[in-house]
Amino acid sequence: MLFWSVVLTLGVCAVSHTSGTLSGKKTEPVVVRTPEDRFSDLARLGYPWEPKYAYQNVYEELPPLRVHYIDEGPHDAPETLLLLHGTPAWSFLYRSMIPAFLKAGYRVVAVDNIGFGRSDKLTNPDLYTHELHVKTVTGLVRALDLKGVTLVAQDLGGPTGLGAVARDPWRYRRLALLNTWLPQGDILSSTSNILQHIPYLSWRTVTSVLGRHVPVKTVFTVASDAPKSAVHKGYEAPFPSALYKAGPAKWPLIIPLSTDDPVAVENQRVAAALKEWEGPVLIAYSDREVFTVPGRKLFENLFPYACTSTISEAGHFLQEDQGPAVASLILTFMKDGCH
Repeated sequence: MLFWSVVLTLGVCAVSHTSGTLSGKKTEPVVVRTPEDRFSDLARLGYPWEPKYAYQNVYEELPPLRVHYIDEGPHDAPETLLLLHGTPAWSFLYRSMIPAFLKAGYRVVAVDNIGFGRSDKLTNPDLYTHELHVKTVTGLVRALDLKGVTLVAQDLGGPTGLGAVARDPWRYRRLALLNTWLPQGDILSSTSNILQHIPYLSWRTVTSVLGRHVPVKTVFTVASDAPKSAVHKGYEAPFPSALYKAGPAKWPLIIPLSTDDPVAVENQRVAAALKEWEGPVLIAYSDREVFTVPGRKLFENLFPYACTSTISEAGHFLQEDQGPAVASLILTFMKDGCH
């Protein structure tokens, strides 16, 4: 019932937000950067860390794009946690978990993918690709020369992060996979698969209608227990207008529906590479998750020795709903494995 309330709510928003077109579309800038004053309340909202930036050449015809990340804790720490978000979130999502990681003595790097958070935003949805997101993470990890990394990935941060792991497996020590998946392109392959993926397919339809008018506040209202207006302001901060929302408009649509989709082929390659992974793995889903649960079977097949957990009283954005508990789970996993 909750899921269908989500779809209905967002569908109503879709109708109300798409009655017109963006003015001046033909003269839109290719890249926009969120004004800094949009982030003025972050410290008060529990996200006080100094922004850091890297520049990446992602398209030859464009100048380097600015990628935001935070990098806290001792750089000589024996291990680093790499925190990856999905859509329409950004590193703000991890604000209640980062203090626990820092207190434990770890280095913490949290990235904003291009199109999200404080990173630059392409205004054309077609410029957002799976390869763009994987290259962003891979490039930053290499630029910072991170080693001994524990990947913490949720939502579409999962396929992005696992793609990066497959390219540089020696840099990673552990995988913590939270409410995520690695779509192989078989969603429409059978009636059973279609039925399992109805929540995602419904969200895909809504996203297609919404386009750059995706209501970020509504997404977090219905997919998490984050009712406070101040928290919503934090999630909405990167997006002053629809012009800035091409990333959230496109990322859910990148998930492949057929096995010959280039993203499916890449994810199949990554899955094959992960069969050789010998490091510790944590697979955790929240008790109210509906979108990524079908991906659990693949992970359990790839990592039959993985630690598994269910996060109680949490929706899709479990970092928002149960951040301290999730952080504690990950710290215990890093220290003691499945004990």
